[in-house]
Amino acid sequence: MVASGENNVPTSFSARVSWDIVRWWVIGLYAVVLVAFCATWGVPMDRVGLTLWIIAGLSAACIGKGLRAWGRMMLDWLPFQGILLAYDYSYGAASHFTGGLIGGFPQEGAHNSVGMPLHVTFPVDVDKWLFGGTLPNQWVQEHLSGAVQQAPWWSVFITLCYISHFMVSPIVAAVLWVKKRTMFRAWAALLVALAVAGIATYFLFPMSPPWLASQQGYIDGPEVLRISGQGWAWLDFRGAAQVLGDAQNRSNPVAAMPSLHMATSTLVVGFFWFNSRRWVRPLLLLYPALMAFTLVYSGEHYVVDEIAGVFYALVLLAAWRVLHRRPLHLPRKLGGQGVLASWKVADGETLLDPTDRPVDVVQHG
Repeated sequence: MVASGENNVPTSFSARVSWDIVRWWVIGLYAVVLVAFCATWGVPMDRVGLTLWIIAGLSAACIGKGLRAWGRMMLDWLPFQGILLAYDYSYGAASHFTGGLIGGFPQEGAHNSVGMPLHVTFPVDVDKWLFGGTLPNQWVQEHLSGAVQQAPWWSVFITLCYISHFMVSPIVAAVLWVKKRTMFRAWAALLVALAVAGIATYFLFPMSPPWLASQQGYIDGPEVLRISGQGWAWLDFRGAAQVLGDAQNRSNPVAAMPSLHMATSTLVVGFFWFNSRRWVRPLLLLYPALMAFTLVYSGEHYVVDEIAGVFYALVLLAAWRVLHRRPLHLPRKLGGQGVLASWKVADGETLLDPTDRPVDVVQHG
């Protein structure tokens, strides 16, 4: 004879485990391992390393939510990061030139693989015209000559601002994926569009950065130095410094136009601008302002590159706002739903909610 209430006793392992507790223990362990890794090897900045760490963290957040939630995460992240990884490889393809080298780098007038000439003196002339005959890179480094020769304590912020470009966009994507999936997809689409626009410009309008033009003798007066990694002298992150140095050595050295550092920082601010409180907005502007100074001071970009980067970001943000109000729709015979709305997570679903029920991915249409 069965005792009263015995049928209500859970019998399966899955029913008896509090997945909420398990999830937070695993997330805590993940955080400890990540901090230990950063302290030992430095902050991961390469695309593959960052993606693996983020997927590991999101996988921990999916514990107890069912395999469909984990599969949805992989389906969202792998194509998105795969496209950006392909961009990284095509980035190097835009650096092949014929027509003479100076110091191992292409010179003015050399042609790339699609036959476009390299521009070296053009941005120098534009910046001097904008600033009354003064080149901002030279002026800043000359007036901070002591800082250039010996890294001051505040150079830490310069280096951290420069490398934030590699980390901010994927971190924002991860947070949005957890908190609001529709915003994640919009952010991913903006990043992919920016990458495509950037690589197209690198092929169609290749341009040397200030440090390289100065190194090759195209800039008169004091040398413009490349000092974006100057702050590592104060930070004991040898692994991160090595990763940044390797990445700069492997990257396209003549991809100054536009500045994707400037474009991405503007994109971050613009993306959150309309949903931010008024008193927060001036604080958001500090990020692209510091990035603009960092890029000029470090010799990585001209002001004209930064202006182009801001322009690219603003165009993409304007297009996103228009499409957000008037979303694209598929033909009726294909379901008649918005292009990005055929699959979505139910409204209000948050991966870190204290619930043990699996999260369902609902198909609409």
